Amino acid sequence: MSEEVAIRLPEPTEAKHVLALLDRLQQESDTFSLADADDPISAAQEADQLDQIMRSPRHLLLVASLGETLLGVCSISPTPQGNVGELGIAVEKAYWHLGIGTALVDEALYWAQTASDLQAVGLIVQTRNVAAMKLYQKLGFTRTATPPTQVTDDDGEQVTAVEMVYHLAPTA
Repeated sequence: MSEEVAIRLPEPTEAKHVLALLDRLQQESDTFSLADADDPISAAQEADQLDQIMRSPRHLLLVASLGETLLGVCSISPTPQGNVGELGIAVEKAYWHLGIGTALVDEALYWAQTASDLQAVGLIVQTRNVAAMKLYQKLGFTRTATPPTQVTDDDGEQVTAVEMVYHLAPTA
């Protein structure tokens, strides 16, 4: 019997596993980096953050798991505009092209539409990440009018990136 990948909220008790997943994802990708990578947090701090995220109408953290193994993550965090959430996603390379990224983003957008007070979800994607751009377009994201920008990847290389947005339908 084969197990199915579950898309779910991580429990605060899984904090050390979430931190380990984030570390693995950062090591194997030049398009995924942690904002506070130079100032690591403890498992106790992460557990507290997971607890706070679970109660927030503007923050979301989902994990993809196979049994007890975490293999992907998707987050939405508020931007300075307040009513727009920034999407972040990463899946371990061994699990690429299996629909896990699509399932994570789809579930995050469902949460944004039904449980958040956000008006839109946005992201910045490197144009060389063709698979990600196709995924976002398939799920309803559109490029904004903001001109492409240059971002620095983990190797210090300048790469072109574009901004994409998913507008949430107003709730009645």
